Amino acid sequence: MIPMGKVSKRKQELLEVSNTCINCEQPLALDQRFCSNCGGKRMYNRITWRNLFEDFVDRFLNIENAFLKTFFALFKKPEDVIDGYMRGMRKKYLPAFSYFAVALTVAGIYAFIIKHWFMDDMIQAQTSFYSGDAAEIQKSFASKWLTTVMENQSVIYFAIIPVLALLSKVVFWNYKKYNLVEHFVIYLYGYSHIALITTVLGLLFIWNQTASQLYGMITPFITIAYMGYVLKRLFKLDSGNLVLKTGLFFLLSFVLLLLFFVITAVTGYFMAKTGALNDTEFYKLIQKQAEAQKAAKALRDSINGDTLKHTVELIKDSIQ
Repeated sequence: MIPMGKVSKRKQELLEVSNTCINCEQPLALDQRFCSNCGGKRMYNRITWRNLFEDFVDRFLNIENAFLKTFFALFKKPEDVIDGYMRGMRKKYLPAFSYFAVALTVAGIYAFIIKHWFMDDMIQAQTSFYSGDAAEIQKSFASKWLTTVMENQSVIYFAIIPVLALLSKVVFWNYKKYNLVEHFVIYLYGYSHIALITTVLGLLFIWNQTASQLYGMITPFITIAYMGYVLKRLFKLDSGNLVLKTGLFFLLSFVLLLLFFVITAVTGYFMAKTGALNDTEFYKLIQKQAEAQKAAKALRDSINGDTLKHTVELIKDSIQ
């Protein structure tokens, strides 16, 4: 006979059994465990730490899980994942935006760790070449810059992908295999995957400032190498065409970057003429740095002048 206390506890753990699906509200038979309309599983028990952990294992660590299949396939045969998605495959591998969401989640965790525990180390690494007042001004600028980047990381990630897709479409203008939207999917998968990898590796190196700096220097090369590998598999490029397309990609990227700097410079010029630039944080930092450098120069000139005057007086005294 089951004790009354245990019976009461088991009742508390049970959910109210409904005759409709909680996901799509379609009718369900009392003995029906899965919805025939949406495939949703009928839940009988309230959430506990055990079934919460089991759900995590099932979704992320199960070898049959779509995330792990997608993750490993993007290393071994990225064309199966990307081309398969374009042909309508949705069950075998994780959809493009779902994989992008996973990459954003990991990037968010990385940004949280940096912001709360390693921000000072990153600022120090970026301003170690400066000294005195200039170092303090650079630290203030680096702090504002890094904080802005960390807070808008998801926006930056998403803004990069359309640009890469557009450049890729131009670079592969003589390949009619994929349209612009499909190029977008290529980078949605490819960039998400390499961002996921480099972010996780970045968390391993973040504990040592020197290692983190070195890793930051090689990260762009890792990204370029992987994306080159993906494009080679998708477009079946030989070594010569791969080098040619990579060079063209860099050339177009340089032109785009140059255009961005020109537009920024022209915008800054007109903002300066109208006085709108005076209220920006960047201008205030530059102005503060210029004033600090001017004060330091005046101090050096004063010290040099006093030293020269003192030296002349000593010479006169020695002659007399």
